[in-house]
Amino acid sequence: MTFRGQYDCSMDDKGRVKMPALLRKQFPAEDGGRFMIAKDMEDCLVIYPMKTWEKMEQQLLGLNTFSLKHQQFINAVTVGLTEIELDSADRFLVSKSLMKYLGNSKDIILKGKFDRIQVWDAAKYEQYTQGNIANIQSLADEAAAHIDGENGKK
Repeated sequence: MTFRGQYDCSMDDKGRVKMPALLRKQFPAEDGGRFMIAKDMEDCLVIYPMKTWEKMEQQLLGLNTFSLKHQQFINAVTVGLTEIELDSADRFLVSKSLMKYLGNSKDIILKGKFDRIQVWDAAKYEQYTQGNIANIQSLADEAAAHIDGENGKK
């Protein structure tokens, strides 16, 4: 499964966001409208389909329980981690503990990002993308070096 597209959405006063139909159709049917949501490493939230989360959870379980840095990382990537389900109107609820990462804005961007969906405050996303666009050559050079290094391993 790959999530594609960027969708302008709004969050109501209760913290509910309607999942766009085109994104909803990209979820695996076996998930039954259920998924995990948490704080992302970027300045946004992230929605994981159940299989994606289960795979990530297995990777996290492989980290050293006696390493403080590993435990701090696990705690950081599971901030606000909640299993949620779409309601009958195809909305999901952003908990109060996660809502603070979206700011006070009701304007939200849902952005497909391969095996997950990012949930951005629209103003933060605009600022973030402008910074990345200004840095595109440096980011491209680093990504190309990584890809070239991976291709050299094969």
